[in-house]
Amino acid sequence: MLLFDRGLGGDGWAGFATLESLADDGDVWVEDDSRGVMNGLVGTMSGGSDHLVMQYPPGVLALDTLPFLAGRLADRLLPESWMANGFELPPAGRVPRGVFLSAAMIVLARNAVTLLGLLWIFRALRRMEIPEGIAALATALVFFGGPLIFYSLVGMTHAPVFALAGLLLLLLVHQKETGSSRLALAAGAVIGVAVLLRYGSIALAAPALLAVSRKRWPAFAAGLLPFLAILPLWWRWLFGAWSPPYGGTWAVTAASPWNVLFSPVHGLFLFHPALLLAAAGLAVAIARRSPWGTIGAVWFLAVAVLYGWWSEWNNAGGYGQRFLADALPALGIGFAAFLQGRWTGFRKTAAVAAALLGWLLFFAAVGGLAAPPPGLPWPQRLGDYAPLLHHPPGPAELADALRRASLPVRAIAGPAR
Repeated sequence: MLLFDRGLGGDGWAGFATLESLADDGDVWVEDDSRGVMNGLVGTMSGGSDHLVMQYPPGVLALDTLPFLAGRLADRLLPESWMANGFELPPAGRVPRGVFLSAAMIVLARNAVTLLGLLWIFRALRRMEIPEGIAALATALVFFGGPLIFYSLVGMTHAPVFALAGLLLLLLVHQKETGSSRLALAAGAVIGVAVLLRYGSIALAAPALLAVSRKRWPAFAAGLLPFLAILPLWWRWLFGAWSPPYGGTWAVTAASPWNVLFSPVHGLFLFHPALLLAAAGLAVAIARRSPWGTIGAVWFLAVAVLYGWWSEWNNAGGYGQRFLADALPALGIGFAAFLQGRWTGFRKTAAVAAALLGWLLFFAAVGGLAAPPPGLPWPQRLGDYAPLLHHPPGPAELADALRRASLPVRAIAGPAR
């Protein structure tokens, strides 16, 4: 992650601009703080005149306040001569040193919460009595085999929601063992916090309700509902309406979840082929009559179906199928099931090879080896990588790709040719 960190990402600037506006202007109107990056910004008449505000729920502001302020503190303490000319931070261009430092702290926080989420998944698998080596490999495959190879590198909200989903899995495992009302309440609260970061995280309620006994549903609801109650008040205050003006449209369609999973454009299993093995592992766990196989399958499908109903499911402006980050803990269960049984060595080799293939697609994209379609930032189909098969890059081209993809390598070895 430290090698490939990529700044805030397009959508990450909306929350960052709001924090800047709160700190410098005492308001949430970001038309003078956006630095020309319009991702995630919408118009509002709230406040008596036209303004631009972020379209996201308020949790990102609470999440990023401490790293944002840490960056500002570093800007005050460091010598004025250091990075005096600012820093190039896409997509905003050259920004002042303080902006860069605050953005860097936010991205480092994303790195940290990704590792925390992985730790929680590993601990949950161990409590399911998965052998330590299998649990460790399954957890590693969750990271290297899915969209986190990209979305742990940017200041968007996918990494922290993944971490909360990992914590939810651990809480559910404990709760199922003990039947504790407090753990059911905590599970509801974790989902509530996740929804305050990304609305689609409400899909996590489906596997939680399956894992928690009906007698503990009132405690679960008591943890979840207070966080959901914040949203209408936030919408009314920020947008002047009782619903959010979010991008895209929602429609219940039979095309879901197959569009999200198998579409030639950013289909999950095409860009992240290792996850197909994890999905097969969930089917194996169900066949073995594991309750966690069923819970994991419901978790995976709930997230996939929900996002398949959204008009923006194909993520044309981003890399890969990021919307399934919420489902990665469930796929950790699938990896653990897939890696156990006959031909264990073959299963491990297949899973690692599939993860490596997905990682090569990632590297070719961030290194500029695979050209995206005109007007789009990233490859959209596997066909966009076809020229690399006909003309494989040599060592010099790979070195240039690494420079383009990595800020630390550029700082040491200089820019690409």
